[in-house]
Amino acid sequence: MRNIIKALPPLAYLNAFEAAARYQSFTQAADELCVTQAAVSRQIRLLEENLGCALFNRSHKAVTLTPDGRKFQRAVTAALELLATTTSELKIRRSGSTVTVSADLAIASLWLIPKLPLFRMAHTGIIVHVDASDDHTHQVREGADIAIQFGDGHWPGCNARFLLGEEIFPVCSPAYLAAMGALEHPIDLLDATLIHLESEHWDWMDWTTWLAHKNLPLSAGRQDLYISNYPAVLQAALGGQGIALGWRHLVDELLASGALVRPMAASVQTRRGFYLVHPSNNLLSEEAHIFCEWTIEQCVAAGPMNGKLDPASRPGA
Repeated sequence: MRNIIKALPPLAYLNAFEAAARYQSFTQAADELCVTQAAVSRQIRLLEENLGCALFNRSHKAVTLTPDGRKFQRAVTAALELLATTTSELKIRRSGSTVTVSADLAIASLWLIPKLPLFRMAHTGIIVHVDASDDHTHQVREGADIAIQFGDGHWPGCNARFLLGEEIFPVCSPAYLAAMGALEHPIDLLDATLIHLESEHWDWMDWTTWLAHKNLPLSAGRQDLYISNYPAVLQAALGGQGIALGWRHLVDELLASGALVRPMAASVQTRRGFYLVHPSNNLLSEEAHIFCEWTIEQCVAAGPMNGKLDPASRPGA
């Protein structure tokens, strides 16, 4: 890769040009930069020599951009704005007032993000960064302070706090249920289109396992629908394309609004669930502790937590 610095004019020249182009005035640019008008004029002349083209049309009373100048202004302004924005973001992250939380797409989009306005109103000085991805769902991703993970509570080298238990049941749109007619028992599901979650990153329960809990086999050759991430699975269910598996706590709002319905009461509960996880060798910041306590409060408010907590698993313990 070529040396970028050698290909660029000095930053001082670019600052002078950006201000002069914005004001269409060397004098106003000089006032903003706290230098003399002569210094701005000299830096722009040297910049033009460096580029080999004129950037300004100069007259006795005013300066205006040439076509090359307008093109260069767009590039310089965009580059400086990106540099300034990234610099600010890095300073904020280093200030200790941020918390970075990793989660898979389902937990992030269906549970965490809808609740974040409550946290932001209660803790206006803390900025939350959500790292939402279905990659590396079995670990706290690099750069994250904490993670909200789904599993059995065993992550080597990590402290894990149980949040919410796992309960899984069929869900579909009211329109799909109306078209199918009454679905009273799990065996009735075999006549429906089932929407399957199919992803190498997930170890969540699938339709084959759910039906096995009801002593029902899922035959081969079915014309079902297969989708690679859970929010998209629910989107297909919302669109009336079939019946999906719904996880309590992730589909609660969709059920409460009536966008999805449970076609039958049957469900499966497991010993797995959602956990708050962080590496045991990392001390949590005060802001991360606050976020952890808030998350736990949200889960307690959601109802009984179907599991037992080892006191030693408390984040930061």
